[in-house]
Order: sequence, then C-alpha cells, then structure tokens
Amino acid sequence: GNSDSFICHICIFGNIEAYIFGKYELAAEIALKRQETEKKLSRRYFFFGVTDFYDGLTFLAMGHEKKDFKYGFLVNKALENLKRFVQLGAANCEHKLLLLQAEAKSLLGNTKDASRGYDLAIAAAEKHGFIHEHAIANERAGDFFLRNGDPRASQYYGKAHALYLQWGAQGKADNLSKNIPF
Repeated sequence: GNSDSFICHICIFGNIEAYIFGKYELAAEIALKRQETEKKLSRRYFFFGVTDFYDGLTFLAMGHEKKDFKYGFLVNKALENLKRFVQLGAANCEHKLLLLQAEAKSLLGNTKDASRGYDLAIAAAEKHGFIHEHAIANERAGDFFLRNGDPRASQYYGKAHALYLQWGAQGKADNLSKNIPF
C-alpha cells in the first residue's frame, strides 16, 4: 500500500542519484527493487518516462561495465516504454530515447551510429531545455569517445561540466572533474 508507494518514490530518486554519480551496481539494485515493489501496486510510476530513462541508462551502464548482456531485456523494455512516451510528447522524451539508443548502439559496437546518436540526443536535450539531461548526454558521449580513444572526449566532458554547474549540481561537477581527465 502506502509503504510500497513510498519505497518506489525513494527508489526512483535513489536510482537517479546513484546513476548520476557512476554507482551503477547500486543504481541497478535500486531500479530492480523498485520494479519488484511496483508489482505490488495497482499502477507503475512512470513520471513521464523518467523511470524508464534512468532504468535504461543504468542497465546499459552495467552492460558496459560488466561486459554482460543479461540486462538486455530490461533495456529493451525501457526503450519500448520511452517510444510510447515520445508519441505522447516528443519535447519531453525524444532526447531520452535518442540517448538510450546511442548507448545501446555503443554497447553493440556500432560506433558510427552511436556517435551520431549522442549528437542527436545532445541537440534534442538542448533544444527542449533539459539542462541536466543535456549534461548527462554530453557526459555519456564523453565516455563513449574516451572508450574509443577519440580526443573529442574532453570537449564533451567540458560541456557536461559546464552544464552541471549551470544546473546547480556543484557536487556532480566536482565529481566529474575529480574522476575524468578532461
């Protein structure tokens, strides 16, 4: 009942924070706990695609980190849900879907389409004024280029850093500066 609803809300925000700070295993545990708890509720918490966005990002990050495709089903579920949200309101969700698609292409080794996908996600987040998700898209692009030995990584990290500061996320900006060479 109410306690399960409360647990889901806490898990949503815990997942976002853990993901943003690169604690992907913790983020995955929290996302899975929320999904399990939601089964007890009469309805799921969608938050207009936010839960699917961070679930998808989390499970894709686990795929990159662990070189394990066991999260593939959960990623596909998040992608399909986000496609429905894009149909309801592209301005709110298009950049989310584009970023998940770019991350999925990166995980599968499709670097050309992934690179283009990151740029599309970044442009869409900027166009619609999602500063925090614009920052995340730049950081993910930076990670992609760093993994692929491309010097453009530092440009994307620099932009992400500036956007996190613009968003007011000093702690995240500091964390990025401390952990990423840009």
